Amino acid sequence: MENNKEKFNLVLFIILLSILIFIYKPLVIEAIFHNSLDFQWSPSKLVANGINHYQYMLDGNREKIIGSQFGEYLHGTYILYYPLTLLTWYHAKIVWLIVNIFLVILIPYLICKKFLVDTYKTLLIIFFFAACNVTKVNLIIGQYSLFVMFFLCLPYLYKSNLTLILSGVSYFKYSIGYVLFFNFLITKNIKKIIFPFTPVLIGIIIYSFLTNTNIFVTLFQPIELAIQSQLTNHQGQAIMPKNMFLFSIFEYLNLSNFKYKSLLFIALSILINFFIIIKIQKIKDDLLNLSCLCLSCLIFFPHYPHDYILILPLLIHSIKNFKFFYSKINFLLSVYFLNFFRIIEIYVPQIFKNIFFLNEFFINYINILLLLLILIVNIIKYEKLK
Repeated sequence: MENNKEKFNLVLFIILLSILIFIYKPLVIEAIFHNSLDFQWSPSKLVANGINHYQYMLDGNREKIIGSQFGEYLHGTYILYYPLTLLTWYHAKIVWLIVNIFLVILIPYLICKKFLVDTYKTLLIIFFFAACNVTKVNLIIGQYSLFVMFFLCLPYLYKSNLTLILSGVSYFKYSIGYVLFFNFLITKNIKKIIFPFTPVLIGIIIYSFLTNTNIFVTLFQPIELAIQSQLTNHQGQAIMPKNMFLFSIFEYLNLSNFKYKSLLFIALSILINFFIIIKIQKIKDDLLNLSCLCLSCLIFFPHYPHDYILILPLLIHSIKNFKFFYSKINFLLSVYFLNFFRIIEIYVPQIFKNIFFLNEFFINYINILLLLLILIVNIIKYEKLK
């Protein structure tokens, strides 16, 4: 019986791998020859050449920047990318694509292994995650989110001082990593609060040394650059970020028009999320805890659609607990957000263009409210099942 199961899993693996190879062939060509424009190679190249890329871009320079490589992440990002700057842009893209494909397989595998998901279910989850639209977009544009997600999940997968330290790499993309910091802060565990800042501190020190920049000058430059790039228009006026979060509705309704409105609404949203994470922190089911933490990240801070890979833990939790009705709902919504929501956002407004409220913003905001509903229901459901 056990032998038959192993044969079944092997055949399933071969079939799914064959399909993935077919799917990934055009994706690889697109990523290497035409895209990877989010891959932060050009800011890292400046750093490798001794140039403070934050200051370079704050001064309005873009000549040496490729595509949408806005350079807003924390300093450690550009130190981690340093080895790739020794390669040409073309060869660096190939290496980064290989790293990301490896993470596409590794992340769901490790989560499934940790939380005792059956082998055949694990294979199906890896296949679906690898084939879904959100993941493919990450690979094509060379995004950093898969890399950050791995380190965000790490303390849930392994309990050690080393994984605590390494989890701090997720702080480099602070729009995601801040939820893990809140989670640790709420525990009041000194090690969990301090250890993850080790990579952040090392990154700042090495960055300052390589670029010959005063450490206190460069400390807040990533935030300054983000404000200039994302929260300020060409006339120097404050705007809400284009990527969606809970308070984006205020920009659409034109209910606010003051200098620091974007910073105020983001700060208020983060504060609300802090209290949400206090509730999440009480969830003792680690997989559900991670799922809710990732949901809160997508709701309360501006994110582009490629960051919806963070739905993966919820998908795995729903499949593991599929016998429950609420898990079936979670499963359907996870599939929607990983594979179909972007299609809905783009094409529904075109089909119903004569209906004024069915524009891309409206549908995008409904998705945020839907994520909020999922989060609240899962927190309440857990409290009732306790």
